[in-house]
Amino acid sequence: MVNRVVKHLVLSDFLLNFAFGLLAPIFAIFILKNIESSSLRVVGLATTFYWIARTLATVPLSKFIDRTDGERDEFYFMVTGTFIMSSIPLFFLLAKEPWHIYLIQFISGLSASMAVPSWRILFTDHLDHGSTGYEWSLEDIAIGTSVGISAYLGSLLADKFGFPVVFIFVSMLGYLGTMILIPISRDAKNLKQIKREHRLEIIQRRRKKNPPAKVDVLK
Repeated sequence: MVNRVVKHLVLSDFLLNFAFGLLAPIFAIFILKNIESSSLRVVGLATTFYWIARTLATVPLSKFIDRTDGERDEFYFMVTGTFIMSSIPLFFLLAKEPWHIYLIQFISGLSASMAVPSWRILFTDHLDHGSTGYEWSLEDIAIGTSVGISAYLGSLLADKFGFPVVFIFVSMLGYLGTMILIPISRDAKNLKQIKREHRLEIIQRRRKKNPPAKVDVLK
């Protein structure tokens, strides 16, 4: 049986990737149609700004997380980053110029730097003994299914209802994915509690290993 922490993490990730998968086929078209003086260059730079922020912020944030107490910091970083990430589509509704898109994408990269490493750490910490491959495969299946379905659905929704409806729907799904993470707050223990439960050595051993990479298709 899969434990409740892994269930919540996988379900939340399914919803988030489903939500942002809706944007995948329409994001470039949205920029070209709705942003002043837009071009394919603007589309490319939008992705660049996301990954600049993601690259610059991930290492220092991850080092900070490693230095702090237990799993509580991972939980707060994950929930905060996921919430900000879920709000990003709503900001696109206000964007009019290319620099708006660049700024929004930069913030999106920062939020992903908070959410993704924290998710990986908590997922690794709470894997069931003897089920590492199985539970990582559940995550891969969840992402593959969500993105495969949503990529086509996003184009249909945008064509029928327009970009604003899609952006709002994406944020609603993202917020739902954030809410699903809240119940595992009591499972994210501080260092004192982890020692009391005799889990410290297990967690340290797992974190020293290189776990299978979490598939990251949010952007």
